[in-house]
Amino acid sequence: MDKTKKPLKSAMKKTAPVAAAPAAASTATKRKHNAIVSTKATTSANKKNKTAAGSKPNTAAAVGKKGVSVKTNNNKNNNNNNNNKQNKKGGPVTGGAKKVPAALVKKVVVAPKPKKIEVVPEGATLEDFRIVAGTYENILYGVDAYWNEDMTLRLSPIFIFSAHIGCIKSLAIGGQFLASGSTDEKIQLYDLKRRKELGALLQHQGTITALTFHNKTHMLSGSDDGKICVWRTKDWECLKIMKGHQASVHSIAIHPSGKIALSVSVDHSVRVWNLLLGKQGSMTRLQGEGLKVAWNPSGTGYSIMFDQEVGIYDMATAKCIRTIKPAKKTRLNTMIYYKDDYLVVGCEDKMIRIYNTTTGDLVKTLVGHGNRIKDLDLVTVPYTPEETSNRDFVGRPGTKMVDLLTSVSSEGKILVWNLEDVVAPAGSTEEMNFKKHIGEHKTDMRVTCVSLQKGIWKNNGVQNFVGGEDEDEDSDEEVEGGVGAAEGSDDDDEEDDSE
Repeated sequence: MDKTKKPLKSAMKKTAPVAAAPAAASTATKRKHNAIVSTKATTSANKKNKTAAGSKPNTAAAVGKKGVSVKTNNNKNNNNNNNNKQNKKGGPVTGGAKKVPAALVKKVVVAPKPKKIEVVPEGATLEDFRIVAGTYENILYGVDAYWNEDMTLRLSPIFIFSAHIGCIKSLAIGGQFLASGSTDEKIQLYDLKRRKELGALLQHQGTITALTFHNKTHMLSGSDDGKICVWRTKDWECLKIMKGHQASVHSIAIHPSGKIALSVSVDHSVRVWNLLLGKQGSMTRLQGEGLKVAWNPSGTGYSIMFDQEVGIYDMATAKCIRTIKPAKKTRLNTMIYYKDDYLVVGCEDKMIRIYNTTTGDLVKTLVGHGNRIKDLDLVTVPYTPEETSNRDFVGRPGTKMVDLLTSVSSEGKILVWNLEDVVAPAGSTEEMNFKKHIGEHKTDMRVTCVSLQKGIWKNNGVQNFVGGEDEDEDSDEEVEGGVGAAEGSDDDDEEDDSE
């Protein structure tokens, strides 16, 4: 045997010479397959001689550098290919046709992935909710809130960093996602649970003036370019660009059903958007420039804030049924509903006024800020000062749920108010000016906007999880018949404005 066939002997100890092929065939008959002569060209030859399932076995394969033709079985070619694939994947090497006894095959048992365990050191305190504020100085300012035993709050900074290269004009939180909009025309995205930046959305050409989430599955954004974009949070794809406004969009409000939305603009119009189709439904001219629009929690009505008054509208007729106007002439900067019964309005004169939406009467005036009120937000959290972790909290019988209002002003002060005390009837004229806030923090910056998030899991002093990587969030399903239905609709559809 020449030198070119020595590698064959080293590869397979009992391989017979080519001349002794009949003996190999008789041996193979007992094992129901034929022996395979392996060379460096075996893999490529097998790839060239693959046959469909059910074809006749014992096809000829060209093997070796010198073109030696050897009878082989198609099943063995497939087995050899499988061995090669296992070698590439790092699997066990079986040596081609050499059969490994079953007794020697070791079964690989994959251990189950350990569950995550939250390790909380003794004495660790954990946040009940989080306040995120945007500033003129391009800074995102995060504050964690902790319950005290006397039902007050301790506010502690958790992060302070430059998020944009321009003033931050809008903020929104949906689930674990935080979105911030700026004069730099970008929407920056963050995962508050994993504490990492997700990237930037660059669809708009102008200052990002309005951001709002529907649950945690979709987000709407408005800009100085007059466009409203619908985003899917699962992959942050822009599902639709809705056009209609002729000037900057001031505010967007999504109906609780997720099927329609309202927007107000510098062009003195309020527009209804059909989110099922991603198109404008109707448009109504306003007597002034709408600065803010908001649905009541039940979705039966909405309010539009103007420079010095608020109009309350009925959804069925789209007519203004009541007008709220402060007795003292002042500019209105922001507003938010508390239940269906109250409207909270932030004013230029440093005051926050609470109005009854049914009667239009002033309920109370909140006093505590030293400059104009810039933004408001609400959150409902359990009062659990003794808890070390609220991660699995689902509401035990007897646990008190507290409605909180957070207000920010241009002086940089963050105040938190207990709304149960705020809306309680005033016994005297002096009690109409309510000064008892339950939490305060000074940022030493000019705050422009604020958004609140319930505690996902309390993190101060909490060590890393034991037993594996952090699990991914369950994929968010699109709301049936809601915002996600804008997918697939024609882009840039615009209806004619009608009075």
